[in-house]
Amino acid sequence: MFQVMFGIVGLVLTGHGVRLLLTRRMSPFTRRRWLGPVDAGMYFLCGGLFFLLLSVAYLGRLIGTFGPATMLTLTALAITFLTIGQVRYRPRDGSTDVR
Repeated sequence: MFQVMFGIVGLVLTGHGVRLLLTRRMSPFTRRRWLGPVDAGMYFLCGGLFFLLLSVAYLGRLIGTFGPATMLTLTALAITFLTIGQVRYRPRDGSTDVR
């Protein structure tokens, strides 16, 4: 059940990241926390892909669609996306306005 919720959260976060990247429109909160719409969009996209890939890997293994190698590959890819999002596109300190 939790994996389905992780998949839904992943879809929402990925959709939000894609919307930020396409429209370049940011809320005041997002504008304070990230340097620009690309950083914010990529952060949400990477986080959403993390949840989505973990969910797909676990559910695929659970129902017998994926073998252990596929599950480990998807898990490693998910962790890579999370690491990129947390290191490269992390939110900045909101107390100082960069712009």
